[in-house]
Amino acid sequence: MVHVLVACQVLLATVFVVSAYSKLRSRAALRSFAATLESLPGPIRFPAALATAVVEVVAAAGLVVLPRAGLAAGGVLLVAFSTWIAVSLRGGRREPCRCFGASVTPLGPVHLVRNGLLLLVVGLGAVAAAFTGGPVTVAGLALAVPAGLVGAVLLIAFDDLADLFLPVSGGA
Repeated sequence: MVHVLVACQVLLATVFVVSAYSKLRSRAALRSFAATLESLPGPIRFPAALATAVVEVVAAAGLVVLPRAGLAAGGVLLVAFSTWIAVSLRGGRREPCRCFGASVTPLGPVHLVRNGLLLLVVGLGAVAAAFTGGPVTVAGLALAVPAGLVGAVLLIAFDDLADLFLPVSGGA
């Protein structure tokens, strides 16, 4: 189970680091993310955007240093993001999701599905952490790390992948 935990750690830490980097890579990127936080009062959007990115970095670091605490922090963060998305959708706000950069994809159920999958990874990691006792092996790491990275890439590109398979509404 130790290698399952490693795969979960790699997947979640990668997702949080990429998400934070997409916001922190420039002041313009952070402002762009802050602008999507429409339900917050204007003066606190930028600090809230910065805090979000910082918490993502802290969760990623926690996954590496203190896996159980990192899993808990990641789970709380994902629940908060999912709640934000659900409240936005219920209020009719469909601003673009800037989770991983300058996306024009409006918030939608696909984002809740992605977060649900990430929460499943958190749960799997928690179960693996509870039953971790065996040694870490090179062969196990050679499988766990790439598996975590592939999972992260698939979840980071989830919007684009969903667009390939979901029917397009309206138009021709």
